Amino acid sequence: MKIDIENKILIPFMILIILSIFTMSAVSYYNSYKMLLNNEVEYSKNNLKEMVLLINTVNDEIKNESEAKKYIINLYKNAKKSNLIIYENNNILLDTNYVDNWTKDIITEKLENENKTVTKEKYIFVYEKYEKYNWVIGYSLNKDILFNEVVENEKNIILVAIVSLIFCMEAAILISYNISKPIKKLAEHCDKITDQDSFDEKIEIKSNDEIGSLSNAFNNMLFRIKNITEKMTEVTRFNEDILKSIPAGIITTNENGQLLSINEAAKKLLHENKERNVDVDILENIIKQINNTLDENKIINKVLNFKDMDGNNIYLDVTTSLLIGVEGLKDGAICNFNDISERKKFETNMDILDRLTTIGQFAAGIAHEIRNPLTGMKTSIQVLKNRLCKDENISNENLFIGVIHEIDRINKLITNLLNFAKPRVPYYEETDIIEILNRALDLVRKYAKENNININVKEICGNKKIYADKAQIEQIFLNIIKNSLNAIKNDGKIDISICENFGENGHFIEIEFQDNGCGIHPKDMDKIFNPFFTTSNQGTGLGLSVVYELVKSNQGTINVQSIVNEGTKVKIEFLAYRGV
Repeated sequence: MKIDIENKILIPFMILIILSIFTMSAVSYYNSYKMLLNNEVEYSKNNLKEMVLLINTVNDEIKNESEAKKYIINLYKNAKKSNLIIYENNNILLDTNYVDNWTKDIITEKLENENKTVTKEKYIFVYEKYEKYNWVIGYSLNKDILFNEVVENEKNIILVAIVSLIFCMEAAILISYNISKPIKKLAEHCDKITDQDSFDEKIEIKSNDEIGSLSNAFNNMLFRIKNITEKMTEVTRFNEDILKSIPAGIITTNENGQLLSINEAAKKLLHENKERNVDVDILENIIKQINNTLDENKIINKVLNFKDMDGNNIYLDVTTSLLIGVEGLKDGAICNFNDISERKKFETNMDILDRLTTIGQFAAGIAHEIRNPLTGMKTSIQVLKNRLCKDENISNENLFIGVIHEIDRINKLITNLLNFAKPRVPYYEETDIIEILNRALDLVRKYAKENNININVKEICGNKKIYADKAQIEQIFLNIIKNSLNAIKNDGKIDISICENFGENGHFIEIEFQDNGCGIHPKDMDKIFNPFFTTSNQGTGLGLSVVYELVKSNQGTINVQSIVNEGTKVKIEFLAYRGV
């Protein structure tokens, strides 16, 4: 049971008051009892001395001792003195005590006490010896009677003590209330601060003693706590704002590797990758790196690589370090990580561009060197054909025609190579995607129909216009569709969808080509944009290289995903046309 401060002050006060009054009453009663007892003893002794003098007088007057004894016994018997006992050699001569057993016991006692008193049970026997008659004369004093007399005499004192006790208790209650009132006020104010976090209300205690000083100190403490709390809240909010605003994911753990906090960016990155059905648990890998940091007590930086359900690479730059406390001890670990997938794509694209530029420059030089002699060779072959095939020698004519055809094919390859190496500057204009797509499809519909390949076009956008070079966009579409047709061979389909994307970087038109052809092996994915790389016996390996160059020159992006024996998906994005 909880005892409040008022009772804690009151109860000791009450105990002290009760003990004091009880002690004083007990001492007073004891002193009164002792005083009455001593007075009765002294009175009895004096009375006995007078009796001895009277017996001596009677003895002098009456010469016959037996007559004298009888006279004295009759005298005191007629005097009716209470509690008087006279005995001789254990023979009771006179007994007005009327307590037979006690009298019989007392006459057997040896009376050798200097004070001439004997205490037996609840009686005190005061005596004098009369040696001439061998008498013992005494009075028996009853302690109970004396106690009752003391109580009777002390009634008023007991009443005063009870009244004093009540008065003191009331005074103690008042004093404890006045002492505990400001303390309880302080306690209530503390509870209010705890429950409501209110530091604005001051406690008002008008007192010049220590309680008043405590009240002033309490108010000053509240003021300081309020200022410190506001500063801490401001710093905390500022830190929280930093953690919320920073684009990097931040995770902290204790020294055992258990999660303590995770900021919004980290939650967003983990949630986004979870929705993309990443093949592993990213958080589990991060925690593993954090545990390595805690075990090895060093900073660890790694680039973690995962794949989503579409086969896209996801790269996370993860750095873990120790979380050092104020005293310089290891309190846990902190991890910051970023999704650098786009940066990796950009770096990959830059590598491809550098590679293509180098190859393009080299190819342009070779193409020029080959094209010049080819022109001379073709002219010479045509002259020889005209000279040698005037008669009807069909075999010679077919031979020349075959040579000229091969020279033309080599020339076309060189032309494509030069187009790749030095594409013309795009002529930007308002371009209708659907119009260009239909133009490209017109060129391949016959081949598709002959090979039972269905081409489906799905439009899911309102705006279908971009700002690009029409001829180059048509070339892009034609090369991608031809690649899909070559991958399908017979009995397949190509799904083409056009939609709008509204992202942080602007408004885009997305064109997606998806086929159910043979697909591309994962080991070849990094090479598909390389010049002359092809898995087809009839291909030149320049189709996707040219597509890549043309997409970049028209400020677009291209992404290829493929699964072997399931098909390939090519996504191209261009900025939507918003007018000039």
